[in-house]
Amino acid sequence: MMKNYNSIFLVCVVMVVSLSAFTMLWSQPITGDLTRISAYPERWFGWNDKQQDIPVLINSEKTQGKRHILVIGDSFSEAGHWQAFLGDKYSFSFIHNSKTTLPKILSRIEKEKPDAVILETAERAFPDMYGTGGSFITTSTDCALAPTTEDNSKATLASYTEKMATLPAFPYKQRDTLPRTGKTISEGYHALKIQAKALLKPEKRKAKVLALTSTNLFSNQRNSEILLLSKDFLLYDTADDNSIRVIRCSMQKTAAALMQTGIPYVMLAIPDKTTAYQTYLADNEIRQRPSLIGRLHTSQIKHGIDMLPAIQAMAAAGHKDIYLPDDTHWGYKGFQLAAALIDLKLATQWPQQGHTNHD
Repeated sequence: MMKNYNSIFLVCVVMVVSLSAFTMLWSQPITGDLTRISAYPERWFGWNDKQQDIPVLINSEKTQGKRHILVIGDSFSEAGHWQAFLGDKYSFSFIHNSKTTLPKILSRIEKEKPDAVILETAERAFPDMYGTGGSFITTSTDCALAPTTEDNSKATLASYTEKMATLPAFPYKQRDTLPRTGKTISEGYHALKIQAKALLKPEKRKAKVLALTSTNLFSNQRNSEILLLSKDFLLYDTADDNSIRVIRCSMQKTAAALMQTGIPYVMLAIPDKTTAYQTYLADNEIRQRPSLIGRLHTSQIKHGIDMLPAIQAMAAAGHKDIYLPDDTHWGYKGFQLAAALIDLKLATQWPQQGHTNHD
């Protein structure tokens, strides 16, 4: 009897270990934030083209001969990647935009006297940051909405790709396709768990897969599909004209306050991944929806940058993985682009002669 019990126990152990190992090897290491939460395997949506291994530069000491920039942003800036491309000429300090207010920013500017301010906001954060009920700023509707004509001051594809070519290049890395050590066995259990959860409650998935009309946008195995954050879709039609006015006027009020400080500043608007690739979505209904960032006309705000036209131009020119296929965030080309656009915008504001606060 004991011998039979031990045999059954050993068989069960071998089955569990084998299933876990198979799941781990099949799913591959889970690295992207979308594959991690959405029960889709990394082997389908992990990038395959090499990426630059960008160092992290979030906060750095003020240095003689470098202008110091105060960055207020979200995860696109918290990664410290676009800053790394500009680390040779600037030093940085960072505040998350959900943890501060405009009065606190103005107070910090007065106290620390940075040479410039970058205020970066991702598309899905605009309603919470600038809309009614937000804590960042006392909202206002006392402003003129932007005209619908295109702003002719946008940088051209040639100008910012030329600028990108002058930025530092970091070593390239290839995505691991199989676990390198036994430590990644836990990811097999994690993959098994999220797959089971997705089967039981598919409506709870935090990401969606949509078909694309092009296979030239991403380097992943399923490059005819795009993995997107589900809540991105909620922003298209929920903002009525009054909500747009509130967000728009609050942004203008913020720009006016930053202008009063007398230092250069940039208000950077980053499109959600859904918006960035909207023109390539096979779903006609979603493709026709108006994007939130498109209705805000950020580039027509003083020293504002709407990254959507530049990202769309790069995608049309054949650049892959501007956004990573397994992530809501950029590949290295997206961070390069942000660095180039920011540097170009600041260059128009620096005095032709003079010195920085730290020279």
